[in-house]
Amino acid sequence: MARIRIIFEKKGWITFLNHQDLPVLFSRAARRAGLSQEFTQGFSPHPRISLGPALAAGVEGLQEPADFWFNEWDDTSLVRWNDKLPEGISILKYAETEGVLLSKLTEAALYRISGVNFELDSEALNALKKEVERTGTLYEAFIDKGSAVLILGGLENCGAGNLVRSLKEEGICEGWKDLYLVRESVGTWDSVSGTIVPLV
Repeated sequence: MARIRIIFEKKGWITFLNHQDLPVLFSRAARRAGLSQEFTQGFSPHPRISLGPALAAGVEGLQEPADFWFNEWDDTSLVRWNDKLPEGISILKYAETEGVLLSKLTEAALYRISGVNFELDSEALNALKKEVERTGTLYEAFIDKGSAVLILGGLENCGAGNLVRSLKEEGICEGWKDLYLVRESVGTWDSVSGTIVPLV
């Protein structure tokens, strides 16, 4: 039995797939690739999977973590699995892991928020900072080439929906249609280096 941690990206049309549907998507692709997953015990067994923090519909994820348990894993497994995934989902790397569960390690994320045909400024950044400080933990925030970049913690309470709402309430945008959101990384926050430590 192998516990495999993957880092995957989710881009394009498939960003509108619900987070709760990802286990089915990955499991079906694994089955088509000939991979044997370990199942849970009980009356309704299902493949053992642990996803990272939920990603809102429409938000791209460039380095999303997830853990899967397989009965067997070899050097060809990743290629075969990737070949069966739909367009927009791609596994970038993996590592065999053990010990601390994924949910305990995903404590920080980096979001990049851009306006559609307009640039975000210090007013937008201040609105976003206030929202993060109200619902989560703000590690860093700055404007980069007209986009707001936020490194935040408390991911269970401070997600993309809160960020969009804060900009709408300040009259900076009308809602989701005016913004392009990307979660560039998820991991553990290292206060010494001031960076997010990757999980693989």
